[in-house]
Amino acid sequence: MIRPQPSLRRPLAVAAAALAGLATAFALTAPASATNTSPSPSASPTVTASPSTPTQPAPNCVKADDAKYTHTFDGPKGEASITLTNGPLCPGEQQELALVSYVTPSATFAVPQYVLDKSIKKFVGVADGELGVATLDFRVEVPNCHTQVDFLFGSTIIDPLTDTSDRYGDRKVGSSAGIGARSTGPKGWYNGGSGSCSAAPEVIAESDCQGSVELTLVNRTGNAAATFAVTGSSGFTETVTVPMRKIETRKLNPGQAQEITVTAAGMKNFTGGWQKPEDCQQPEVGAPDAVYESTCDAMTFRISNPEDGATVTSTFTPSKGEAKTLTVEPGRTGSVSFKASKGLTVTVTGDLDSGGPLAWEQPKDCAEGGAGGGTPGEGLPVTGAAAGGIAAGALALLAAGAVLFVVARRRLIHCGRLRARRPTGRRALRISIVHHGGAVVR
Repeated sequence: MIRPQPSLRRPLAVAAAALAGLATAFALTAPASATNTSPSPSASPTVTASPSTPTQPAPNCVKADDAKYTHTFDGPKGEASITLTNGPLCPGEQQELALVSYVTPSATFAVPQYVLDKSIKKFVGVADGELGVATLDFRVEVPNCHTQVDFLFGSTIIDPLTDTSDRYGDRKVGSSAGIGARSTGPKGWYNGGSGSCSAAPEVIAESDCQGSVELTLVNRTGNAAATFAVTGSSGFTETVTVPMRKIETRKLNPGQAQEITVTAAGMKNFTGGWQKPEDCQQPEVGAPDAVYESTCDAMTFRISNPEDGATVTSTFTPSKGEAKTLTVEPGRTGSVSFKASKGLTVTVTGDLDSGGPLAWEQPKDCAEGGAGGGTPGEGLPVTGAAAGGIAAGALALLAAGAVLFVVARRRLIHCGRLRARRPTGRRALRISIVHHGGAVVR
């Protein structure tokens, strides 16, 4: 029997499987620390540092009440400066300062004093990161006579300085106490100068069209205050003090302005009064409308005065009977009447002037026996053939009259119109008499 040759394939596969199983078992049973690369914990625990709190920056501004300054001052030259040393001021804060010069009556302190010049400036607060002004410079004019110059905290200026006025006190920069002590430096005030101060007064008068006078009191070029004494009509008096290089005005009403006198030291006395300016225009005055009419029964005059007119007064004098006077105020209407009669005339005088008598004229077609008719019983009635012809003619005229009565009834009134120009003062006015058949001008 032939045995087959044994194969090595099976033993090799078994060996490989065994080797793989050993490798797997070794990996699963290896200590955990063999694969842990982290360092071993130390005996002492590690302390973790907490973040530090940032330090708040120191304040970089100051309130006005806590500000400190240094300053310079030259009174005779009118110059000063001041520097904020611990600033700037905080937002919303401010500090005003002023330099002021006075004209005074003496080289030492004396009153009254009047301001000649002043300079006012201020420090203001700034926001973080902004730049503020650290130094303020001041300069004022100093008079060439006795003077006082003051450097002050604040902007309130006393003018004039008198016996009863306030004083600057510790507001003066460089004072030993109060707000003035906030700045280090020389005293911020000066009294001195040489030569007496004198005023140069002048008066300018101007009249208006309403009767008033305005006085302009000028102290134009002097180096002291000027005192003006003003007197006027009706007992008016006033004393006006005008500081150096200043102007004051006073207006005197018509009752005070008729006679004016102004006196001041160093000036020739002024005398005068109201004078009508050449450019005054007379205000327009409305003219009245004057009308008269003749009716069968009366002669009537009517005057209508406009709102912008002047009061009108006239007298109406009839040829028979008593005269009548009529006054009509602006914006009003008035009338007078006279009973009609044959031969009646009326003459108008006063603010309205007819220039002569105006006659009543009887209108056509007035009833027989009316005021303008003939005398009753005058003449005899006409009879016979002539009477018949007259009667026929009368009928024809009656028919025509009926038509004319409808078309022109106003022929029963005879009218006239007085057209008057507004007078200046009291002078005769032109009157126009208008008739239905034409116009007659008187």
